[in-house]
Amino acid sequence: MQDWCSKVKLFKGKSNIRTAIFGFLALVLFCGTGSAFINPSFTPVDIVKQSDLVLLLEFKSVDKDGKAVATIQKVFKGSTKDKEITLNIGAASIDAQGEDFINRIKDGQKQAVFFVGVFQVENVAVEGLGVKAVGFLHFAFKDADWQWAGFKKTEKNSWDMEKTENYLLGTWAGGTDMLARAIDYIIEDPEATVPPVIGSEWGGKIQIGKLTGKVTSLMAVDILDNGKADIFAACESGDRLFRFNGKTYDDITVKTGLNSVSSIYAWGDLNGDGKADMVSWNGKELSVQFQKADGTFDKKVLKTGTALEGGCFSLALLDSGDKARPALLAGTGASPVLIFPQADGSVKTEVLVDGPFPGKDFGEGGRCLAADFDKDGIIDFIQLFSSGALYYKGKGLLKFNPPVSTQIGATKGSSVRLGDFDADGLPDIVVVTGEEKCRLWQNIGEGKFIDMLSLSGEIYYIAKEDGTDVQVGDFNNDGRQDILISYLNISTQLFFNRGFRSFGHGREMDSSLILPESSDGQQKLCVLDANGDGALDTAVVMKNGDFWLFARKVENKALSVTARLSTTGSYTGPLTLTAWRDKRCFGAWTITAGDAGAFVGLPEAGPVTLKWITPDGKSKEKEVIVKDGPVSVIINKLK
Repeated sequence: MQDWCSKVKLFKGKSNIRTAIFGFLALVLFCGTGSAFINPSFTPVDIVKQSDLVLLLEFKSVDKDGKAVATIQKVFKGSTKDKEITLNIGAASIDAQGEDFINRIKDGQKQAVFFVGVFQVENVAVEGLGVKAVGFLHFAFKDADWQWAGFKKTEKNSWDMEKTENYLLGTWAGGTDMLARAIDYIIEDPEATVPPVIGSEWGGKIQIGKLTGKVTSLMAVDILDNGKADIFAACESGDRLFRFNGKTYDDITVKTGLNSVSSIYAWGDLNGDGKADMVSWNGKELSVQFQKADGTFDKKVLKTGTALEGGCFSLALLDSGDKARPALLAGTGASPVLIFPQADGSVKTEVLVDGPFPGKDFGEGGRCLAADFDKDGIIDFIQLFSSGALYYKGKGLLKFNPPVSTQIGATKGSSVRLGDFDADGLPDIVVVTGEEKCRLWQNIGEGKFIDMLSLSGEIYYIAKEDGTDVQVGDFNNDGRQDILISYLNISTQLFFNRGFRSFGHGREMDSSLILPESSDGQQKLCVLDANGDGALDTAVVMKNGDFWLFARKVENKALSVTARLSTTGSYTGPLTLTAWRDKRCFGAWTITAGDAGAFVGLPEAGPVTLKWITPDGKSKEKEVIVKDGPVSVIINKLK
């Protein structure tokens, strides 16, 4: 908590600016818009503390006059003998919004949270506020124009709706289910925070070099298996490799003999010698850059026959049960293919869908995301198309159920990342395309996803179209996974996670503040702790090819745990890992041997428990003590 408090003090001036902005806009915003700036003076922590009674409601009926009856499902705070509460929506002075309220209930939206108290809300002028007890109801509905409504008490357990209170979007703009979880967290943890500002900033910039031609992607890769990630850049003009020398990044492409032009790639140990190799698809052929004992690479073309004649849209390494021979999962425009490279350069292949392909009407694409999407410890994967997806539930090592359709869509050129934005241990998916705003697909279990961007705070109405890349990471070391987006024609935008899938815009970390020409646009991003100070930095390729590293400003060392899989360890992954402190889950991360690992930022020193399931089905956990700086753990070498 000390670290977070110091960040809050550091940004007090910026917070005061936000307060002034909110005060100026509040009266406009609450009158009828679906957006609002975060109110730093009235967060969910404040509304819970100022409430005398906080209830979780479930609507069970509403009549034609707008009299709604809800059962009290849970009393978060305070006490009541009532089992039900009556909300007279028909009393609202704004008829259209009252009708919308009624229709939501009829359409099946049942859950709401009701706060009762004498509230002190700074910078907002509302009649009766701070003088008498009022009721604030949070009743979020996907894509709705409002989430909050105000009520006045008329009888013992009956309340009349006065109007919608959109200024309270500055308190919480998210799902009611997420708000309920946030309330539990606030009540259980006396140090709970739902931050109104990011509390971080960039501290410096280093120009790494210049890349020519289109950059397909950037990736942090632990090539030397020492916990110090290099940066790999997939480029149309030839892939490049960069290594940190303590001050900047050196281009070591020629020195290492790396010789590839990758449109799709994956890193990992392909031959069981404990060194990270790269498998690369250049649009025509599949090859492997085998890393030799001296750190240089030797290229070998794989003879895939007709397996990839329709193209390759993704590659991922999967545990096969034989450490020396992991499998490759290749996403194609039709059935995914398991590829088993052989010593002579040939491959054995296994097509995962026999007969008619169920995704033939889902549009273009076919990339695959491999992770444990249902928390059973077995790797599943999702195959993405422009207008739908297929979910392949894992039932054992390299064994999958026949695919079933799921809702996600992602065009071929979009950027897709995994993250756990509500910290429930299930990997969610964020998608950025150049055609529309980002999409935030929440994992609701059993291979089902729903786009919850409209109930995810400021990212909904501030994120722009023309996104070129997206990255996920904890940029303020508060234990929550944030989202960083690059754009074709504007500065990057960083959206910090306030907790439970509600995001604020971290304006203090827009890239234009550290590099004004960043406003002209960027191609690709990657995040890593470049200098080992326990804080995430960002490598950015600008639209003109200039390659920069933005280092986060840190006093001394930041607190974090990095959990990774070694290429010399007993399994390859992907492996989904969760991190815990007491009852609080910091979220889930999916890691593979050779990548930079799971970065878990921490708001204060103390123990962190890492939990995972090995490929043979054994549940494991490891307690890590963080004292005064970053700690690194190798998961697949623990006894």
